[in-house]
Amino acid sequence: MLLLLVGLFLGNIPSIAFSASSQPEINCLIINLEYVNCTWTEHEHNYSFKSRFTHKETLDCPKYLRIDGVNVGCMFPYEKLLRFNSLKTWLYSDNGRLVTEQEHNLKAYVKLYPPVNLSVVEKKDAELWLYWNITNNVSCTESEVRHRTDNNSWKNTKPATRPSFSLPFPSKKRYEFQVRARIESSCGESMFWSDWSEPVYWGSLKNNDTTGFLDNMSVMSLVLCVAVATVILIILSCLLVHSERLRIILIPVVPNAGRNVRDYLAALFDNYDGNVEKWLSMPKDLENGFKPNFTERACPVREYRIVSQSSTDSESILSSPTDLPSDYQCMHSYSSASTIPGSSETIQTQDLSLVDNPV
Repeated sequence: MLLLLVGLFLGNIPSIAFSASSQPEINCLIINLEYVNCTWTEHEHNYSFKSRFTHKETLDCPKYLRIDGVNVGCMFPYEKLLRFNSLKTWLYSDNGRLVTEQEHNLKAYVKLYPPVNLSVVEKKDAELWLYWNITNNVSCTESEVRHRTDNNSWKNTKPATRPSFSLPFPSKKRYEFQVRARIESSCGESMFWSDWSEPVYWGSLKNNDTTGFLDNMSVMSLVLCVAVATVILIILSCLLVHSERLRIILIPVVPNAGRNVRDYLAALFDNYDGNVEKWLSMPKDLENGFKPNFTERACPVREYRIVSQSSTDSESILSSPTDLPSDYQCMHSYSSASTIPGSSETIQTQDLSLVDNPV
């Protein structure tokens, strides 16, 4: 009889060890000081869950977390400062049998939501200021900022309690910022940081909220510039076609370099009879400018000669004009072709007459 009891005990040892090792483990976390989230590691059975904070009543799970129809966790409300109390949890099988009972200290098991409403402002003193908000205005928090330029490695800052961060003397590169938060040490420091916030940019890009808007604006600006350029080209083309003067000014006529000087001279004498004005196609006003705009007084010219008498006369008489008209003086003043002899020529002629006809 004793041997039978020992055999039964030894035979039950593996089953007892297996059942102890296969008990699910319960992990609980306070989310943003709003509710408690408890999950268990074993998902093969549909367990029921109960919980109770110290000095509080035991509560059934108000909301289960399910995967493929199997209960894998429970969410239940959280009251202020309850994280400093112990939390007891129970799991029961389908037949109501207790599977496991555990106790949790949730003081350091708080995880906040990521910060929101990130914005970057450039100050006049060459500084960038980053601002953000903590969801639901949770107090006693500290934040950590990380930033990088042009997708390089991240640079983390020391945790601080104020919801702002300054970066002096920024360069012209693109900056990317992210923030995360947790409960600080003065209120019972949590060992869990929140997830990183959505990134915010400064530089070549702006906030994510305006990135799509800026992209649309850039596309619209490009389309508008192309349309305006096309309209301007069409207008210029119409002006070039219909305005001969504008066409000549913008596109002056270039002489044909294939023709040499002999061809131009041949065209001058063959086609224009040596008329340079017509050959050059000078404007009428310019051609009239070369014509004289005054008239010269016409002076008549008369020829005078010496008339001698016959040899029978006793004296030679020198014919000389008498009563010179005014025409002579005009001719003497303006005409260089006069044939009137000078005074010396007259005297010489008189002397010769005296010799031929002595007194």
